[in-house]
Amino acid sequence: MKLDVNKQYSGFVIRQAAYIDEIQSEAYVMEHAYSGARLLYLGNNDDNKVFSISFRTPPYDDTGVAHILEHSVLCGSRKYRLKEPFVELVKGSMNTFLNAMTYPDKTMYPVASRNAKDFQNLMDVYLDAVFYPLIYENPYTLRQEGWHYNIEAPTDALSYNGVVYNEMKGVFSSADALLDYEAMKALFPDTPYSFESGGHPDAIPELTQEAFEHFHTTYYSPENSFIYLYGDMDIETTLQYLNDEYLSGFKRTGAVNSEIPLQNAFARTQEVLGTYPVGADEATEDKTYHELHIVTGDARDVKTSMALRVLESVLLEGNSAPLRLALLQSGVAKDISGSYAGSYRQPIFSIKAAGSKPEQRDKFISVIYHTLQQLTINGIDKELLEAHLNYLEFKLREADFGAYPKGLIYGISVMDSWLYDGDPLAGLRYTEALQQLREGIKTRYYEQQLIENYLLDNTHKVIVTLNPEQGKEEREQEVLAEKMSALKASMDTETIAQNIELCSELHKRQAAADTAEALETIPLLERSDIRREVEVTETVLKQLGTNDILYVPAFTNKIAYLNWYFDLTGIDKDLLPYCYLLSDVLGKFNTDKYTYQELATASNKYTGGVSFQMHAYSAADDANDYTIKFTVQAKALTANLDKLFDILQAVALGSKIDDAKRLQEILDEVKTDWDSSFFSRGQTVACTRLASYFSTAARVNEQDQFSYYEFLKGLSADFSGRAEDTLAKLRQLLGIFFESSKYLLAYSCEESERMLVLEQALNFAALLPQSAVAGKAPQFLESPGENEGIMTPGKVQYVAAGGDFHKFGYQFHGAMKVLETILRYEYLWTKIRVQGGAYGATARFDRNGTMFFASYRDPKLKESLQAYYDMPSWLEKLELSERELTKYIIGTISGLDTPLTNSMRLEQAGVYHLKQVDTAMRQQMRSEIIDLTNADLQKLAPLIRDTLSEKYLCVVGSSQSIEANKNIFTKTQHI
Repeated sequence: MKLDVNKQYSGFVIRQAAYIDEIQSEAYVMEHAYSGARLLYLGNNDDNKVFSISFRTPPYDDTGVAHILEHSVLCGSRKYRLKEPFVELVKGSMNTFLNAMTYPDKTMYPVASRNAKDFQNLMDVYLDAVFYPLIYENPYTLRQEGWHYNIEAPTDALSYNGVVYNEMKGVFSSADALLDYEAMKALFPDTPYSFESGGHPDAIPELTQEAFEHFHTTYYSPENSFIYLYGDMDIETTLQYLNDEYLSGFKRTGAVNSEIPLQNAFARTQEVLGTYPVGADEATEDKTYHELHIVTGDARDVKTSMALRVLESVLLEGNSAPLRLALLQSGVAKDISGSYAGSYRQPIFSIKAAGSKPEQRDKFISVIYHTLQQLTINGIDKELLEAHLNYLEFKLREADFGAYPKGLIYGISVMDSWLYDGDPLAGLRYTEALQQLREGIKTRYYEQQLIENYLLDNTHKVIVTLNPEQGKEEREQEVLAEKMSALKASMDTETIAQNIELCSELHKRQAAADTAEALETIPLLERSDIRREVEVTETVLKQLGTNDILYVPAFTNKIAYLNWYFDLTGIDKDLLPYCYLLSDVLGKFNTDKYTYQELATASNKYTGGVSFQMHAYSAADDANDYTIKFTVQAKALTANLDKLFDILQAVALGSKIDDAKRLQEILDEVKTDWDSSFFSRGQTVACTRLASYFSTAARVNEQDQFSYYEFLKGLSADFSGRAEDTLAKLRQLLGIFFESSKYLLAYSCEESERMLVLEQALNFAALLPQSAVAGKAPQFLESPGENEGIMTPGKVQYVAAGGDFHKFGYQFHGAMKVLETILRYEYLWTKIRVQGGAYGATARFDRNGTMFFASYRDPKLKESLQAYYDMPSWLEKLELSERELTKYIIGTISGLDTPLTNSMRLEQAGVYHLKQVDTAMRQQMRSEIIDLTNADLQKLAPLIRDTLSEKYLCVVGSSQSIEANKNIFTKTQHI
């Protein structure tokens, strides 16, 4: 229904109403007259409804109070007096999104669901949590989620523990986090942005209960809130609910001052010098970072913000970016990247050099200024600008955000302006802005208005240089240990006893189960609310000789999606590292028709993206029966299909892989990225390495993880001696990657364009050579190791253990998927996160026999492994009520029923075909999930016990923790 401007509905006054054509939504901006709450509703026919309530939460120190409060309000409230209502929702809701996020100046609490009853339940739990949390009566919430003294006996060493404390120790194990921290302190010395809203580990233990409560009292009120609603709902009923149940209880005071002040510009560029930790024996050459940060304008200026995003991508993204190329060719660094952070009151344009030297700082700056000055004189390549605008428009109109509901992404994006009292609708109306930016190509807008005004003449800048420091982490740990020892020594016997009692009481509360009465306050759907039939994607399979053609009909708005799987199964196993390298370098060498710069521009101009990857797909029921596929993923408007296949033909048949200098540039970029991001990839590295101990398919995929990093380091160290041989291998592989002997072409488009797409695809395939390895049996790899400890300069661990349950005669059952949910949000959540202080933990049972458990940003090591080993005993005694069983079933089905975008649906159909997963198998699993009993779960205890009996484990993380537990590893090594 239509809502009228200036009319009041359940206390909400409509301030603005408009139809947003770009997102096909009726938009209403409202204000709750009594409480002062702001509300934006985007009404449309999308059944994936979204609710969010956000607060402006500027920090005033580094204690991370905003972040800790985000965790803590979800730990029990007035109506829902449980330890963690949030976790109960995750266990048993049909949500399509459920989380909370802390930003530098705001905290958001968004939920989404396609089920109307579920959506109402989620809203109510979140609203009660933010307005009526139990933090005032339960001081143990801060101790659990923030920090506490960890000590269990008078003779124990004193230490800190807490979920956010350990999470931020993990965050600050990254050089990128240290760069950002130093930059924000320097860029905004007089505003809240100078503080780390997530919390700095050194400062988090300074947070008191009084300051914690004060932050909530100050900022968590309706007059400081931003409520967002999206989708197909009865808006009048929803507004009445918000008014009657919550907002009518809060009278606007006018006392909340959360405005983000502006930072005055500097008279000159500020300089910051710092260090980041590397291993005591790790080489430090070419590991310096230089980053230039520039404060650019006002977030509420939507056109300028969009223009600066485009400019950043033009100058610094991809192989045709002129500033990136100039910096790389100058030799100042091995990798160059950029970013535009628009979610600040004053946005930030950044240019980063990784893999540099300390003495290259001045050259880094001079090359930036010289290149930008030349661009203002000679102009930016107009085709390059047009290409990036085309790519941006493609992405905006496609609105494919993967597993995230598009309504959620719209809700986050409107905050870029709304939070600072700007128009929340401005950013959604992108058509006019795009047109203005296209006109700007003709008027030198980018050169004069943007580069000159914001990048060159602007003095609000900071240059941060971060040098590697050997052994820094070890020294900091020694200092912390000395500090804690001195702190304990300063405590009298009574104080130590009090802290032991507080720690003991916290552990008791953490281990205690919620009462049945408390659990029943969380609204729950019934098993009968779940659709019993598995959702089936319509597909049309056709065989053309030895090749398979899989068509997925869909409304795609004139976009064609192609996933092309070329068979490499019989490839020489010694060439596997080079296969992954080729996937990284494809499209980055000159071709017969294009330079690599022209290729990048053409891809942006005419497609929505082209990517290359390699992966081993195991058969559904056997981790040792697999095929290896080289995959091309591409999408383009059907009107541009000829351009897409022209690009693919140039890469497949015309790539000139003969330039050693170019290979070294790409190698440096890829290796430097691994250097920078290794710790953040820690869980993936640990889990793939673990699986490679017992799965031959996983051994192939592990060649793209830790083994690949080792390969890159070796190739880089002896590049001059191996360059020509490497180039020769890559040229050899090119003719094997793109082949016509055995492939699966999976594509999706509208039915009216089906034959057009197929014809052009088959015309391209007809040009490809035959392959000698396609369709052949694989050459099996040996295990790369066993039970390894991979040491990093990080402060926490990723701890993984698992095995192959098929080896012990067990078969896959749908109960395993429910057990994943139970373990993630009950057993492992309690043992690893709540009691252990890790950020999280996961469990995985795959149909092919793979089983593993893994922790994330974990301060513990042997304790987490013990939790895995104790799991079977716990599971044997598990007796869930019918309500609890239903809750876990619903939560499991929710994960399986994630709404799919066109690209996701196509990928799922292709993978199901490759793994031979049919509808009957999926239906059987769904039925086993819905009909689950306690006996089904308990039968899995011996499976876990037997599978873990081989003691396969892999840990990535702190060298100190791994060294302290080295007796459990077969091998330990530094990265």
